Amino acid sequence: MDLTNTNGLLSEAKSLIPLATQTFSKGHLYFPEIYPKFIFSGNGCKVRDVDYNLYTDYILGLGPITLGYNYPAVNEAIIDQLRYGIIHSLPHPLEVQMARLLHDVIPCAEMIRFLKTGSEACQAAVRVARAYTGRKIILYRGYHGWHDWYVTMTERPKGSLFEEIVNTIFGFEYNDIRSLEELLNHKSVAAIIMEPTIIDPPLPGFLQQVKDLAHSRDALLIFDEIVTGFRMSLGGAQEYFGVTPDLATFGKGIANGMPLSAVVGRADIMREFE
Repeated sequence: MDLTNTNGLLSEAKSLIPLATQTFSKGHLYFPEIYPKFIFSGNGCKVRDVDYNLYTDYILGLGPITLGYNYPAVNEAIIDQLRYGIIHSLPHPLEVQMARLLHDVIPCAEMIRFLKTGSEACQAAVRVARAYTGRKIILYRGYHGWHDWYVTMTERPKGSLFEEIVNTIFGFEYNDIRSLEELLNHKSVAAIIMEPTIIDPPLPGFLQQVKDLAHSRDALLIFDEIVTGFRMSLGGAQEYFGVTPDLATFGKGIANGMPLSAVVGRADIMREFE
């Protein structure tokens, strides 16, 4: 396999870009040697590297490409909108149309707030939960982005406001309701944010127990559906498992690769954004 162009481009990228990538999860250190270092083009599930070697892509752009690369209907919609401009000084009718669509398919989506990335959506959900409850502490399980409120708890906290944040966020064990109950008994919690399913599915009744526990302590339940949204079912894991959270975050599969995410939830909570 010829990798002449790949090796030259990687060498230049290392001198110009930290880790030679804009996202750690796409970096050459993250994937085995058999993976291409750069993708030049994609069509359906097939991609080509800068040496025109052909691969089958199971990664889907880290999740967003649920319809496949170069999907005709998506391409046509983007091209059509370019004729009218890509950003304006005031709201666009598409914002209302999109909000209506999400309202109709996502069980908890009484109101909708759009953002650009999943990390932003999770940050916004946590902030609005703190604003609504007047509390600071967040309990979590899963991966929720790279912003300070969460990254403090990861293996890469350097540069975050660790000392100021570390006592406001605590993790619990997935599928272990007792670990969550213990934290709720000793903390004044604003919200629980969690991925509804993490590799293993939830035990029968677990998600409903989480919701009931949260509400018994006047805390909110946030489902991080960045990964599960529009995949497990059109309305996300909350529809699939039949448990409706107070708030939820969506991204990735929402726009087949375009930068879009959303916080959705109960109207009384969402109005805190105002």
